[in-house]
Amino acid sequence: MIPSIEQRLQATEDRLAIIDLEATYARSFDEHDGATWSSLFTDDGIYQSRPVGDEPPATFIQGAIELERYCREAPFDGIHLLHLPQLRLDGDSASARIHLQFHGSWSQDLDAPRLAMQGYYDVAYRRLEGRWRIAHRVTTAFAREQRTTLGYPRQPALH
Repeated sequence: MIPSIEQRLQATEDRLAIIDLEATYARSFDEHDGATWSSLFTDDGIYQSRPVGDEPPATFIQGAIELERYCREAPFDGIHLLHLPQLRLDGDSASARIHLQFHGSWSQDLDAPRLAMQGYYDVAYRRLEGRWRIAHRVTTAFAREQRTTLGYPRQPALH
């Protein structure tokens, strides 16, 4: 059966809303805006790293209060570079895989380790009260490297 124009329009609006959610996710985390970042999740939402073997995930955060704290107190600064999500819509549920890069540092000190990570997110979304939210997000890292020689050499202060 061919979807109606209304169904096609709804699917387009859903995709754009989720893309906007993901843009807000990256920006708000990078700015340590815990209130905005945690509001993108369902009340019982989960952010976690992918478990390796039988080990529990290295990161597992659940619930609005813990998500807000995790973002606000993250010990690193950086920038998320997200690819467009490969979305699958199913009524008030959706899922996506989103490839990503993250570049960051553990402090403002130029000599502090710098982090570069590549991987992807697997995300489950739910539409609640007309708004898409993240129910469960799993991060899989393919490559992670740390370097301490990045940036410009320190210059003497100009007086």
